[in-house]
Parts: sequence; structure tokens; C-alpha cells
Amino acid sequence: MKNLILALTITALSTTLSSILYAEQITLPIGEQTRQSELPLPQRGMHKNAVLQEFGDPEEMTAAVGEPPISQWIYADYVVYFEASWVIQAVVKHPPQDDER
Repeated sequence: MKNLILALTITALSTTLSSILYAEQITLPIGEQTRQSELPLPQRGMHKNAVLQEFGDPEEMTAAVGEPPISQWIYADYVVYFEASWVIQAVVKHPPQDDER
């Protein structure tokens, strides 16, 4: 009986391991995930006045929300996020893919 249980356990393990070893591997080029933009962007820690002076007026500004207050300035190709009056992040807008509708 012990031999039968041991044989069934080994068979189950080998079947499981063989399916893991032969799993399809999907790879994405690193550049597709974290493409670096060549756009000049506001840097973390810049003051709103410096952003205005260097990058001009945004297309849209959202009011601050939450605590701490987070607002955003929307430019044609990127969005700048502020905590109070200081840049915390600038994010490039990626163009839609051809297959997105």
C-alpha cells in the first residue's frame, strides 16, 4: 500500500513538473515596457513657478485634491503632478496603439 501511494505521488509530481518545464514563455522587449522619453520634462522638486517659466502654460490645470493636496498640469505630451507647489512626477502620455479603438 505504501509503495502504491509513493508511486502515485511520484507520478503526480513528475506530471506537474513536466508541465511546468514545458510551459510557453512569453517575452516582451524591455523597451516596450519602460520606454524612456527624450522629451524634456519637469524634474522632481521643481516649483510651479519654475515649471511655468521653463515649460510654459499647460493646456489644463486640475484643482488640488486630497491630503496632501495633489494637482496636475496637463501638457500636450505629458502630465505633471504636484504636491502643493512642488513637482512630484512628470509622466509622458503614450500615443494610442493602432489596434486600440
